[in-house]
Amino acid sequence: MELEQLDILEKKISQAVQLIEDLRLKNEELSKLNHELRNEVHIKVQRIEHLEEELNNVNQLASQSSLSREKEDKIKSKVENMLVKLEELQYNL
Repeated sequence: MELEQLDILEKKISQAVQLIEDLRLKNEELSKLNHELRNEVHIKVQRIEHLEEELNNVNQLASQSSLSREKEDKIKSKVENMLVKLEELQYNL
């Protein structure tokens, strides 16, 4: 009976050793995948930061353009008013 129990114990130990080896291999695979995904996330975060900077630059340029357009409109309005006054002066002379 003891020999039979030893055989069962040996079989269970062999299964446990095989399970441990399988888990080590799976752990290595998951560690590699984790590393790859972390690198990918890092690259994507850098890309997002770069795109945010570009967006800020575009927004600043749009704001500056808007201010320039407002200045142009004011200048145009003033010039038109001066032309109207000059025409009035010309007709009054």
